Amino acid sequence: MPTEEGKQVLKLLAEGKIDADQAYRLLKAIGDVEEKPPAGTPDRPLFPPDAPIPPGLGRRTLRILVTSAGKSKVNIAIPLGIARMGKTKIAASGLVREQLAKFGIDLDDVLRHISHSGPIVDIADGDDRVMIVVE
Repeated sequence: MPTEEGKQVLKLLAEGKIDADQAYRLLKAIGDVEEKPPAGTPDRPLFPPDAPIPPGLGRRTLRILVTSAGKSKVNIAIPLGIARMGKTKIAASGLVREQLAKFGIDLDDVLRHISHSGPIVDIADGDDRVMIVVE
Protein backbone atom coordinates (compact mmCIF):
# COMPACT_ATOMS: atom_id res chain seq x y z
CA MET A 1 0.00 0.00 0.00
CA PRO A 2 1.51 3.36 -0.97
CA THR A 3 2.23 6.02 1.62
CA GLU A 4 0.47 9.40 1.48
CA GLU A 5 3.45 10.79 -0.43
CA GLY A 6 3.24 7.83 -2.79
CA LYS A 7 -0.44 8.51 -3.40
CA GLN A 8 0.42 12.12 -4.28
CA VAL A 9 3.03 10.92 -6.77
CA LEU A 10 0.49 8.54 -8.35
CA LYS A 11 -2.04 11.37 -8.55
CA LEU A 12 0.52 13.57 -10.38
CA LEU A 13 1.16 10.68 -12.78
CA ALA A 14 -2.58 10.17 -13.40
CA GLU A 15 -3.00 13.90 -14.08
CA GLY A 16 -0.16 13.82 -16.61
CA LYS A 17 1.97 16.29 -14.64
CA ILE A 18 4.86 13.80 -14.48
CA ASP A 19 5.78 10.83 -16.67
CA ALA A 20 6.13 7.19 -15.59
CA ASP A 21 9.93 7.41 -15.24
CA GLN A 22 9.69 10.44 -12.96
CA ALA A 23 6.98 8.74 -10.89
CA TYR A 24 9.11 5.61 -10.51
CA ARG A 25 12.13 7.61 -9.35
CA LEU A 26 10.01 9.54 -6.84
CA LEU A 27 8.34 6.39 -5.51
CA LYS A 28 11.74 4.73 -5.21
CA ALA A 29 13.16 7.77 -3.36
CA ILE A 30 10.35 7.74 -0.77
CA GLY A 31 10.61 3.98 -0.34
CA ASP A 32 7.33 2.93 -1.96
CA VAL A 33 9.11 0.81 -4.57
CA GLU A 34 11.19 -2.24 -3.70
CA GLU A 35 14.50 -2.81 -5.47
CA LYS A 36 14.10 -6.58 -5.58
CA PRO A 37 10.92 -8.49 -6.32
CA PRO A 38 9.33 -10.16 -3.28
CA ALA A 39 10.33 -13.76 -2.54
CA GLY A 40 8.40 -16.28 -4.58
CA THR A 41 7.84 -13.88 -7.49
CA PRO A 42 8.62 -15.67 -10.77
CA ASP A 43 11.38 -14.20 -12.92
CA ARG A 44 9.58 -12.66 -15.85
CA PRO A 45 9.77 -9.37 -17.72
CA LEU A 46 7.59 -6.51 -16.50
CA PHE A 47 6.33 -5.85 -20.01
CA PRO A 48 5.40 -8.30 -22.77
CA PRO A 49 7.82 -8.48 -25.69
CA ASP A 50 7.23 -6.14 -28.60
CA ALA A 51 4.85 -7.44 -31.20
CA PRO A 52 6.64 -8.70 -34.31
CA ILE A 53 6.80 -6.33 -37.23
CA PRO A 54 4.67 -7.56 -40.13
CA PRO A 55 6.81 -8.96 -42.98
CA GLY A 56 8.12 -6.28 -45.30
CA LEU A 57 7.54 -3.37 -42.88
CA GLY A 58 10.86 -3.21 -41.03
CA ARG A 59 12.73 0.08 -41.55
CA ARG A 60 10.24 1.38 -44.07
CA THR A 61 9.44 4.96 -44.97
CA LEU A 62 6.02 6.58 -45.05
CA ARG A 63 5.77 9.06 -47.92
CA ILE A 64 2.89 11.50 -48.28
CA LEU A 65 2.58 13.46 -51.51
CA VAL A 66 -0.19 16.00 -52.11
CA THR A 67 -0.50 18.08 -55.27
CA SER A 68 -3.12 20.72 -55.93
CA ALA A 69 -3.61 22.44 -59.28
CA GLY A 70 -0.48 20.61 -60.45
CA LYS A 71 1.68 22.13 -57.68
CA SER A 72 3.26 20.17 -54.83
CA LYS A 73 1.61 21.09 -51.50
CA VAL A 74 2.95 18.31 -49.24
CA ASN A 75 5.98 16.06 -49.71
CA ILE A 76 6.90 14.24 -46.49
CA ALA A 77 9.04 11.13 -45.99
CA ILE A 78 9.50 9.77 -42.45
CA PRO A 79 10.27 6.36 -40.95
CA LEU A 80 7.03 4.37 -40.61
CA GLY A 81 7.80 3.37 -37.02
CA ILE A 82 8.13 7.00 -35.95
CA ALA A 83 4.93 7.95 -37.79
CA ARG A 84 3.08 5.18 -35.96
CA MET A 85 4.36 6.38 -32.59
CA GLY A 86 3.07 9.86 -33.36
CA LYS A 87 6.42 11.43 -32.45
CA THR A 88 6.39 13.69 -35.48
CA LYS A 89 2.85 14.96 -34.94
CA ILE A 90 2.34 14.99 -38.70
CA ALA A 91 -1.37 14.38 -38.29
CA ALA A 92 -1.53 17.57 -36.23
CA SER A 93 0.32 19.62 -38.84
CA GLY A 94 -2.14 22.18 -40.18
CA LEU A 95 -0.94 21.91 -43.76
CA VAL A 96 -0.96 18.10 -43.87
CA ARG A 97 -4.31 17.84 -42.08
CA GLU A 98 -5.88 20.47 -44.36
CA GLN A 99 -4.64 18.81 -47.53
CA LEU A 100 -5.66 15.29 -46.48
CA ALA A 101 -9.06 16.51 -45.22
CA LYS A 102 -9.89 17.69 -48.74
CA PHE A 103 -9.95 14.01 -49.65
CA GLY A 104 -11.56 12.79 -46.41
CA ILE A 105 -8.38 11.03 -45.23
CA ASP A 106 -7.68 10.46 -41.52
CA LEU A 107 -3.92 9.83 -41.28
CA ASP A 108 -4.15 8.15 -37.87
CA ASP A 109 -6.65 5.67 -39.29
CA VAL A 110 -4.41 5.00 -42.29
CA LEU A 111 -1.39 4.39 -40.03
CA ARG A 112 -3.36 1.90 -37.89
CA HIS A 113 -4.31 -0.18 -40.92
CA ILE A 114 -1.04 -0.38 -42.87
CA SER A 115 -0.28 -4.06 -43.46
CA HIS A 116 1.94 -4.04 -46.56
CA SER A 117 4.47 -2.01 -48.49
CA GLY A 118 3.58 -0.09 -51.63
CA PRO A 119 0.82 2.39 -52.42
CA ILE A 120 -1.68 2.73 -49.56
CA VAL A 121 -3.76 5.67 -50.84
CA ASP A 122 -3.77 7.07 -54.36
CA ILE A 123 -6.63 9.47 -55.05
CA ALA A 124 -6.82 11.87 -57.97
CA ASP A 125 -9.49 14.50 -58.59
CA GLY A 126 -8.69 16.60 -61.62
CA ASP A 127 -5.40 18.39 -60.92
CA ASP A 128 -5.48 17.40 -57.23
CA ARG A 129 -3.87 14.20 -55.99
CA VAL A 130 -3.03 12.49 -52.69
CA MET A 131 -0.61 9.60 -52.58
CA ILE A 132 0.44 7.75 -49.43
CA VAL A 133 3.08 5.09 -49.99
CA VAL A 134 5.09 2.79 -47.74
CA GLU A 135 8.53 2.40 -49.34
